Amino acid sequence: MSDRPAGKDESIIVKLGTLPPNLYFWVHLAGIVLMFIPLLYPLGLPVQTSQPVIDYVNTLEALPEGSVVAVSFGASASLLDEQEAQFLATWKILFSNKLKVIFYSTTEDGNIILDRELAVVKPSSYGYTYGVDYVLLGYSPLGEAGEAAFTQNIRSLYPVDYYGTQLNNIPLMKDINDQSGIDLVIFQYTACTSVEWVIRQWVVPFNKPALGTTLGCCGPMAAPYYPSQLKGFLSGSGAGTEIEVVSGFPGPGAAMSDSKSLGILPWLLSMVFANLAWFMRRSK
Repeated sequence: MSDRPAGKDESIIVKLGTLPPNLYFWVHLAGIVLMFIPLLYPLGLPVQTSQPVIDYVNTLEALPEGSVVAVSFGASASLLDEQEAQFLATWKILFSNKLKVIFYSTTEDGNIILDRELAVVKPSSYGYTYGVDYVLLGYSPLGEAGEAAFTQNIRSLYPVDYYGTQLNNIPLMKDINDQSGIDLVIFQYTACTSVEWVIRQWVVPFNKPALGTTLGCCGPMAAPYYPSQLKGFLSGSGAGTEIEVVSGFPGPGAAMSDSKSLGILPWLLSMVFANLAWFMRRSK
């Protein structure tokens, strides 16, 4: 086999597979550029989606307009890399489907996270008014006993909202004081066994439809309750990407996935052409 450079008589594949070394600088540069494009403008390229994620989205989209969704929000700032894509896509689905939302936090930094995320999603851009279409009840160290109390008497835990307004003066909350006024609960947790709280306190006693969002390592704890007791669930950053793509709301999850997919493309192409060129020249 000759190692001579590709000549004019050789095919375009051979020529592409034997680029001079200095031209590979442009291959690397193209990869870097393609990595940054989705970070600025998420594309939402297709990804393989799991059934729990599909059912999670379908359950939300099947709720009639005006249905009330309670969000038990137990997020942590230190774990947002795994979950923020899940949250942002969920809020967009809730608002775009005109569902009324009651947010309550079970972690100290929960409302700080919600403040930041709602500033990004902007409920007002969906025609939402605070107190009428959504409300933030603030933080309470709930635990499972608190979840049980919330289902029976919301005002026993939250006589006022996050901003200090009496619940009786908030239009959304005037006729809601227990689980009977709530159509579905989304239970967000980061301690893997906490998924049992929503099963024991919402699903079993009241047959309340429930969804779950959690860390990637906690997915196996949610799986046994799906689909009979949890209608769908999200686990980890991968599920965050999936829900963005399934719902049509690309965000940080899709941006990272797209970045990795596009960034590696020039190197893959160069490897393909190099191997094809080697085989074609060897065949001669």
